[in-house]
Amino acid sequence: MTRVNPGETSLATRVPLRRVAMLVVATLIALPVAAAADVTIAPAPKATLVELKIPSPEKDFPMRDVYVWTPAVAASQIPELPVVYMLHGWPGTPNGIMGAMIAPLAAAFAKYGKPFIAVFPDGNAKTHIDSEWADSYDGRAMIETWLTTNVINTVEAGDIRPAADRAILGFSMGGYGAAIIGLHHPELFGQIITLAGYFVTDDLTNAFGGTATHAAKVAYQTPSNFLKTANQSRWFLSESTQDFTALIHGQAAAWGKKLKSVKANYTISELPGGHTYVYVANEIPNIVKWLNWPTFTAPTPTPTPTPSASPTPTQSETSTVTPTN
Repeated sequence: MTRVNPGETSLATRVPLRRVAMLVVATLIALPVAAAADVTIAPAPKATLVELKIPSPEKDFPMRDVYVWTPAVAASQIPELPVVYMLHGWPGTPNGIMGAMIAPLAAAFAKYGKPFIAVFPDGNAKTHIDSEWADSYDGRAMIETWLTTNVINTVEAGDIRPAADRAILGFSMGGYGAAIIGLHHPELFGQIITLAGYFVTDDLTNAFGGTATHAAKVAYQTPSNFLKTANQSRWFLSESTQDFTALIHGQAAAWGKKLKSVKANYTISELPGGHTYVYVANEIPNIVKWLNWPTFTAPTPTPTPTPSASPTPTQSETSTVTPTN
């Protein structure tokens, strides 16, 4: 089936490629005062958006785009911020999901605090255009490997976060991608957020090779086969009450039941809006409030600490989140 394209929103302004933590310039402005003494005042921090080109070990896209949005915080705080990797749907691009999310994120941070760095990678492919954010059976696309190795190591270079300070989020196909990548790598992602996601294989362009010849690959891409790792992460399952896409309708509730069976910690959210970026934008305040970040201490150069896996929840958490006014 064909998924709905909620539309793209371009971001016209991009800043040059450079290290994220060095983007907030601490230029001091000297202001004269009545007593003829000079007083220096640091300018207010500004949010930044950086476009990165990150190599990928694949044939379709040997070099992929990643956009890193850092909220308006002091430069000294940037290494302490959690990081959320945000996956677009199909058809879709990073620009589309950025256009829906950045303004609501800034507003939610101003209201609730709890800021984080948002990372928007490009998960498109050429040979298998419905990539499912996966490593394809033929190696033409290696998107999961690229994201969990090159992207994390580049974005977080020098300040690698533990899983408790890293989350993965996705919309539509990206919701499936966030779920299956999070299940494959619980040591990397302490929290998983799906917006209009699905939890079954939907291999429209044969990325998994088909059940007849590549059954093991299909099994590897089936979320229910990894329930044993599901309780190592917190889950936010969102689905619009007006989303009647056959692949997606009822998926959040069905996956919630499976999470409950393994005592996973999860929340179900239901909002109006259909399969659109309007629905995505309206969910942002609820997500910001829901995310649970422990206090992050930036690692010292020597010795380098080993990132720790997120703790296993001791009980399930189920609730329905109402729309935020």
